[in-house]
Amino acid sequence: MKRIPVVLALLLCATSVLWAQDKAEKPTKTKPEAVDCSTVDDAALTADVKSKLAAAPSLKDVAVNVATTGGIVTLTGTALKPTQKGTASLVAKAVKCVKKVENRMTIEGSGTKKSAKPKSSIN
Repeated sequence: MKRIPVVLALLLCATSVLWAQDKAEKPTKTKPEAVDCSTVDDAALTADVKSKLAAAPSLKDVAVNVATTGGIVTLTGTALKPTQKGTASLVAKAVKCVKKVENRMTIEGSGTKKSAKPKSSIN
């Protein structure tokens, strides 16, 4: 009978030590620097978007033109795949101070449709 209280006491001590260690190991999150978007001009915003697009590995073969007016970014150019067009939008939206992204990119070869094989009719 004496063993039960001793085991419970040891179990309580072990769990409290483990619980205390978990609290100490969590790193503190730092807040990103706040950017005053009123001081960012369109030229700087265009340069930021272009550098982010150039750094995206999936967009290395795509030439994307960037124009910015009043914080609204317009993307033009030709993508090789539909996913590249979407990636370009996501990358541009992730840049701080971008209010809106208008993606006017086209997809290479999207204007040509493959002809369907004619169905044979069995009489």
